[in-house]
Amino acid sequence: MKTILAGCLLVCLSVSSFAQEEKPLCPTHIQSPGYPRIARAAHVEGKLVLFVTIDLGGNVTDVVVTNDGKPLELLKRDTIFNVRSWRFTKPSSAPYKQTIVYDYEIDRTLPLDDPRTSVTFDLPDRVTIVTSGVSIQTDRTTKKN
Repeated sequence: MKTILAGCLLVCLSVSSFAQEEKPLCPTHIQSPGYPRIARAAHVEGKLVLFVTIDLGGNVTDVVVTNDGKPLELLKRDTIFNVRSWRFTKPSSAPYKQTIVYDYEIDRTLPLDDPRTSVTFDLPDRVTIVTSGVSIQTDRTTKKN
């Protein structure tokens, strides 16, 4: 009976430890991202979900964008470049996988062409970048001779 009870306890403990996820690593160095100019001019906004691989030294070694879409392509390159500059606390084992979300928003209450961009970090796994839209002149004046 003691053996069965001990076996059940051991199984319960091992299952609960497998069910727990590792906590995300905290960044030790981050670069503040900007809003890509072409995306801002095209009024592209959205969320990019990144699957980041971190080595034993806390360096980002690989980045995969897990959601796609044509407009989001305008945000992708700068976002990957930004997160590759991040450094994290050293993980207990490597490679370590972590999900980070970059949320790009255009605030339509701001005046067009407002140069300010607001970046909010909800560490360790979310970044929100907010900016105004850009006005684009679409009409052309043609000259008659």
